[in-house]
Amino acid sequence: MSFATEYLETKILTATPHQLHLMVIDGAIRHATAAETALRSRTFTQAETHLSRSNQFVAELIAGLDSGQQPHLVEQLKSVFVYVQRTLGEADRRHDPQPIGDALAVLRLHRQTWLALGEKLAQETPAPHLERSAGFSWTT
Repeated sequence: MSFATEYLETKILTATPHQLHLMVIDGAIRHATAAETALRSRTFTQAETHLSRSNQFVAELIAGLDSGQQPHLVEQLKSVFVYVQRTLGEADRRHDPQPIGDALAVLRLHRQTWLALGEKLAQETPAPHLERSAGFSWTT
């Protein structure tokens, strides 16, 4: 096992649920950005690979939603993530980087919101309880 692999594994195993969610968002953004660049340079195979990876990360965001808690909010988030998946799929089918910009705008806004939520919860909640406060399965 390489040092980089060990480091990443340790980082994941020691991350809080909040940090793990952020890593998933970052993965979706990183791959969507790489796909956008690949489509602009007309490197379609590379773009397809990155779009597929980005969609996998978004699928993880959807899978992490727990509709047993705050079902209305969860359904809204699910709709947003499904929109992102459809938009990335459209970019792939049309070989058009333009829709990726729309998906990235949504993902970046979600990232900013998630960071703000983490800061707010950190201020309001004692550290051991932080992970259980958001009401989603990735935080329990």
